Amino acid sequence: MSGFAIEDVRVRLCRVPVDPPRGDAIQQFDALELPMVDIVDGAGRHGIGFGYTIGTGGTAIVALLRDELAAQLRGQDSRGVAGLVGRLRTSMHALTPGCVSSTALAAIDVALWDLAAKRAQTPLHLLLGGAQDRVRLYNTHVGWLNRPLDEMIALSREAVERDRFTALKLKVGKADPAEDVERVARVREAVGDRVTLMVDANQSWTIDQAIARTRALEPYRLYWIEEPLEATDLAGFVRLGEHIVTARAGGESLYGPAAFHEAVRRSHRTSRRS
Repeated sequence: MSGFAIEDVRVRLCRVPVDPPRGDAIQQFDALELPMVDIVDGAGRHGIGFGYTIGTGGTAIVALLRDELAAQLRGQDSRGVAGLVGRLRTSMHALTPGCVSSTALAAIDVALWDLAAKRAQTPLHLLLGGAQDRVRLYNTHVGWLNRPLDEMIALSREAVERDRFTALKLKVGKADPAEDVERVARVREAVGDRVTLMVDANQSWTIDQAIARTRALEPYRLYWIEEPLEATDLAGFVRLGEHIVTARAGGESLYGPAAFHEAVRRSHRTSRRS
């Protein structure tokens, strides 16, 4: 097993400045943080993995990786990815599920799979099945909430005409709902009907606000409204679906299989009723 045993685990925090700062409905940030994990096996192969935060909390994730998890990986067979990650999760059961622990485990999981692809000398997307050779992308960069309207319109046009994006996501959640409507309407006018538009409220609305504000945006043919409510308010998502025609998106702020199972179960029941 010596060639497959984990010999070293290196952890660091990469902080990527964002200038000017960006903002959505609940936060402003001037950097992105990437907690990085580099796993080295006995043959000298490296697997790189990372997590992600928006400007805060990266040091806590790195401390968890360095102080608690890295030592448990050294000497282990790097091929048993699911078993390794499962044992790490069990070792800090009192901290799970949650953002910090899930992000730390995700960085290790990605690194172990990257290492597996290096061993197999196969691109990771093929090692995991290679279901398709391309994925449609959307541009979020154009739509930060603190962008001036004229700048957002110009960047949206550029993304479509120069960079060939076929979908854009805009942040919503201005104090004045009419301002959200104007921003979405002007971008729709600028890029035309063939471009897919979606919006993201970043968990900033109450259920009553979400119903009224989403209805006001429906004339602009949105593909989805993302996180209009607190991520764990599944009852609210169900109720919202009874009042709007726009699809509801979420999940990035859920942690653990049980949370996703419940979200999918409720979503499926709502879809069957409608």
